[in-house]
Amino acid sequence: MLKFLLLLLPAFAFAQNVDLRPYNLTATYMFILVDKDLNGQVDRNEIDLNFQQYDADHNGRVSRVEYINYVNQHEPTLNLFHDALFDIYDVDGDHILYHNDYDNFYALMDGDGNGIVSHFEFVRYWTILLETLEHLHNFGKSLQAPAQ
Repeated sequence: MLKFLLLLLPAFAFAQNVDLRPYNLTATYMFILVDKDLNGQVDRNEIDLNFQQYDADHNGRVSRVEYINYVNQHEPTLNLFHDALFDIYDVDGDHILYHNDYDNFYALMDGDGNGIVSHFEFVRYWTILLETLEHLHNFGKSLQAPAQ
């Protein structure tokens, strides 16, 4: 899921700000990376494959510590953003991501509830989410002091 963010964002590491706008294009690129079989939809198995990268001890669960450690290795400047994403994924609030958390996350993306996440549904979900979480890392906002 966020593999795209982790791949793309190092390019921003030397910048003073991060701008993922236009969000629909960012979400489209994320979709391409998540859709492993390139069939134009994200299935439930592809979600599992995405989250496996965070499972450092390969026990089938992703703790908050594992998730944050993985993110910090790849893009430490977006801590608040990724912390908020973990909270969204962790639907039961136990600080561990299990299979049921992925099921719920998948259901959130599946706008029409038909069990398949289309390109449109994926992009719509992530565009809204990126807009909602924009304030957590000043996406697109200058970090420089205003001219006097």
